Amino acid sequence: MRTIKHYRAFQIDPDGRVSGCINIACRDDEEAKRQAAALVQLHRIELWRLDQRIAQFDRPSEIVPQHSVG
Repeated sequence: MRTIKHYRAFQIDPDGRVSGCINIACRDDEEAKRQAAALVQLHRIELWRLDQRIAQFDRPSEIVPQHSVG
């Protein structure tokens, strides 16, 4: 029987402050990383288990539209 581990995915605002926290329960770090990566939208996500940071997921860079010249 596998044990479930508890993680927290912190939403980090552009000023570096925590703006939210989402609890995640997974079998292992890899599953938790996949779930945390899926949470990235407007803010960076930091995944923690107890007092250890497991991973950090930056928000995707905004795509700048290219205008055609002509």
